[in-house]
Amino acid sequence: MSPGTVYDVLVLGGGHAGIEAALSAARLGCRVALVAADRKRIGEMSCNPAIGGVAKGILVREIDALGGSMGRGADACGIQFRMLNRSKGPAVWGPRKQEDADLYSRWQLKNLRLNGVEVLEDVAERLLGETSEVEGLRCRRLGSVRARAVVIAAGTFLGGKLFRGSEQWTGGRIGDVSAERMEQDMRRRMFHVKRFKTGTPPRITRRSLNLSVLDLQEEDGEGYLFGHENSPEGPGRERCYLTRSNRRTAEVVKRFIDQSPLYGGRISGVGPRYCPSFEDKVMKFPDRESHALHVEPMGIDSRWMYLNGLSTSLPRRAQEKMVRSVEGLRGAEIAVYGYAVEYGYFDGAELNRTLRLLRTGNVFAAGQVCGTSGYEEAAAMGLLAGANAARICREEEPVRLSRARSYMGVMIDDVVGKGLTEPYRLFSSRSENRLHLRPDNADRRMAPVAERIFGSAGEWLEKRLESAGAISKALRSARVEGKSLMEHCRRPEVGTEEVLHLAPGIGKFDAELVRSVVLDEKYRGYIERSERRIEQRKRMENVALSGIDSYRSIREICYEARVVLERERPATLGEAAGLPGVRPSDVEGIIVHLARERST
Repeated sequence: MSPGTVYDVLVLGGGHAGIEAALSAARLGCRVALVAADRKRIGEMSCNPAIGGVAKGILVREIDALGGSMGRGADACGIQFRMLNRSKGPAVWGPRKQEDADLYSRWQLKNLRLNGVEVLEDVAERLLGETSEVEGLRCRRLGSVRARAVVIAAGTFLGGKLFRGSEQWTGGRIGDVSAERMEQDMRRRMFHVKRFKTGTPPRITRRSLNLSVLDLQEEDGEGYLFGHENSPEGPGRERCYLTRSNRRTAEVVKRFIDQSPLYGGRISGVGPRYCPSFEDKVMKFPDRESHALHVEPMGIDSRWMYLNGLSTSLPRRAQEKMVRSVEGLRGAEIAVYGYAVEYGYFDGAELNRTLRLLRTGNVFAAGQVCGTSGYEEAAAMGLLAGANAARICREEEPVRLSRARSYMGVMIDDVVGKGLTEPYRLFSSRSENRLHLRPDNADRRMAPVAERIFGSAGEWLEKRLESAGAISKALRSARVEGKSLMEHCRRPEVGTEEVLHLAPGIGKFDAELVRSVVLDEKYRGYIERSERRIEQRKRMENVALSGIDSYRSIREICYEARVVLERERPATLGEAAGLPGVRPSDVEGIIVHLARERST
């Protein structure tokens, strides 16, 4: 950085949110710098070495359709692929790739450089200037770094504290510093900063495991790519394994539970419901005899294995006993012990749907500092935050996303609109329109968004849209049994192979695109019905719920929603829909319950 430099966009944080924020701003022609404490740890997978999953994999496809880097990075560094949820329809399939964690970090750092992003190795300590119009960041080594807009993507580093048994130290993750002064500055400026908690399991050495007694977890093949255009293949293939905890593992937890910082009251932040610590699994589900543990490599020929499902902050001795009580892990050597991290995040009321902090004109936030959990959620928020920061530099209107058209829109609407009581994880059930928000059509769905943000969908995406239109036209023109082939596609038994046979002219198009267009038609009736239900819910927002004596007996809504509704007792259906923990499917369940009660 040369003296007197003023960047257009300055990004704080080199995690998954920060990377996408920097790249999206750079794509809009801005001069961008990214501040990270250690450039070698940019894009580090601090928790599980995998990208994708249910709903999350679709999010990665949406990021890629908008020109983001996560999908191509995941393809370039992927070492195993599995399609989750295959037992259900393709609308809710969850593509997931195991990654070479070190290679992924190096790939993302190289990609930042190739796209002209300047990496500044430093620790940010406070915002510069007045809150209403920030002038940049004050850094520990470089001093004042000035910029026209700032994106805060500090992950778990904002006031981060680490815990393991009686041990406690500051940091955003093991071996890294904490942005303590940054959190203090945000509180001094009267931002509402709350605390969440997350954790990570121990890493164990591969050589110390008895892999022969573990269950091999087969992959679903090499061919799937998150990236839509010219995405690279991975470095090779690796094996993942499955084992289970047992009663002895649970007994260790119970014996050491008084030394847990979580149960001892030293951690006040709420942890993720859907990725709980192993202590929580044992104490909250005492009748469960065992829990699944996934033994996953950290990379090609990596010496370390990640023990997915055993997140813990118990003391080292307890972790050793827990790990060695598990089949196949009797002689396991722990390379890195598990720990918990408590960190600061902005209350949803501090943000608007462009991800700008409301009391500023030019500061945006993304990722775990907004209360999300997961690499994919962070990356998606980062992309939008970076793009909107760039747009205000260009004196253009920031972009808002519709929850009806993307999982990115669903997530941002949930986080900002509802607020959070626990770290947010994206699920397909959070969307009212999930039959339309599929992985196969992410490119076509996001094309209008790409055009709004970047001025163009890109040549490859425009060609894709053109091809999809030609396929649709061919399906409408071809006749089968007196009907158009498009109508014939609606039959459940009709697949892509039959369509290609009945309309050989479309064989020149990509088979996956043909399949996607066919799925559009198969789901069309359901999607239209879903849209009518959304409109119905809007009309029913003022329906009173005072007649519901107890939500605990309504079988159409999930347990989490029953607890929230019973505690909050919303007056109307609209109030119920706005509560954290209440999903669209739960609102549908309340409507069904009300209709049933009125008919009896």
